[in-house]
Amino acid sequence: MYVVNLDQKMQFEVLSKEGAEKVRVKYLIHKAVGAEKFFLRYYSVAKGGHTPLDKHAGEHEVFVMKGRGRVIGSNQECDLVPGDAIFIKSNEVHQFINTGSEPLEFLCVRGADELYREGKATS
Repeated sequence: MYVVNLDQKMQFEVLSKEGAEKVRVKYLIHKAVGAEKFFLRYYSVAKGGHTPLDKHAGEHEVFVMKGRGRVIGSNQECDLVPGDAIFIKSNEVHQFINTGSEPLEFLCVRGADELYREGKATS
């Protein structure tokens, strides 16, 4: 078993992916701690920031914890508030935009298999 606390001893890392602006991430559950099927990440998008306009081979799920934002998908856009859960299909274009005055923070679960293929399974 592995237990980690979001607020204790975990530092945010800047998301260095092209197209990301003012995005930081905490890698909560990952390969290095024994995860083989799913990885859990916590994102913080600062005021005026956004994730890249992106798509992935694998589906993933997002749960909004704090702040306000907007998610852009392949055929729709939706305003976001805490408590919203978002399902993103495989290869669906998507982007998260902070539209509020405080950080937009969300949990993201992605399949480990996809990240192994992309060479990102170590983080």
